[in-house]
Amino acid sequence: MATRLGSHPVAASAAAGMVVALAGCGTDASTSTREPTREPRPVVFPAGDLTYALRSTLHVGERSFDVAPEVITSLDWTPYGVYLELTSDPIEGIARTVFFDGESTAEFGGDHISRVVTSADGGLAAWIDFEGPRRPAGRVAEVVVVDTETGDEIFTTSEGMGGDAGDDLGDRYEELPPSVTMFDGDDLIWVNAEGSGDTLRSDVRTGDTERLSAVDRQRLRTTSGFEFSSPDGAYDVDASTTGKLRIAPRQPDFGYRWQTAGQWLDDHTLLVLGQDRYRFSYDPTVPDTIPGELLSCDLAEGRCDGLVPIDGARDVVFPGVDSAY
Repeated sequence: MATRLGSHPVAASAAAGMVVALAGCGTDASTSTREPTREPRPVVFPAGDLTYALRSTLHVGERSFDVAPEVITSLDWTPYGVYLELTSDPIEGIARTVFFDGESTAEFGGDHISRVVTSADGGLAAWIDFEGPRRPAGRVAEVVVVDTETGDEIFTTSEGMGGDAGDDLGDRYEELPPSVTMFDGDDLIWVNAEGSGDTLRSDVRTGDTERLSAVDRQRLRTTSGFEFSSPDGAYDVDASTTGKLRIAPRQPDFGYRWQTAGQWLDDHTLLVLGQDRYRFSYDPTVPDTIPGELLSCDLAEGRCDGLVPIDGARDVVFPGVDSAY
């Protein structure tokens, strides 16, 4: 039986800490790091539990949680709770972001934060807050990193986000929206709104930040997207063709005509949604009816094992993977 998600007010943010220097980027008074101060949260969603969403239902291991009448459009896992984007209108509605700890939800950021990104172990979460510190041109975007064990903000910066007098921030962020890309250990990879958009690496524990060169960016080992690799770097995945996965150096036997990548279950085991029918045109306001199956694909052995049958393959949302709504 699915449990209905509750709600509670958002707790106040932790007080700002000391200002730090940005290595290689000069000093920005809006950059700060701080130590967590709150009590640790309990682990409620252990690593290893199969986690996914199907329209209005969040599945974690043997448990399920209901958010109807809203639908889940994105999902990011941590051991202490999950970040969800919810909307009542998948076509034109504005999504709201909540943190669900297994019992209640906390909404934060309103409609002015970007998609949340979490680290591989779920210990860190990051997003862009488009209503950050005030500058002469108005409120500028700010990178926010949270220690998910306590919920405390431990790193913030508005380096390269503009805001000088006369700066049209609306145009700037529309043409070059800043974004958080991924975590690499305790380092956050993100893009600011400077010039053509610099890619930066910030150590969120120390505040040290460096700009990445084109060569550095090419060397980044991403574990999701259109072209990515396994966490151990041994396998390359090409998901650039809709509904098809090409994996090197060994193509597994998916057992289904169409495949969609989910998250990594371990260093070389990929969660995959397999289906024999695929619908390219889709009305997200109507529940899908195409059957499918969640598969555990061991790339070392080239074999996929069935985990869970799915009724409505087009509605599946994986942690860390954008919904196709």
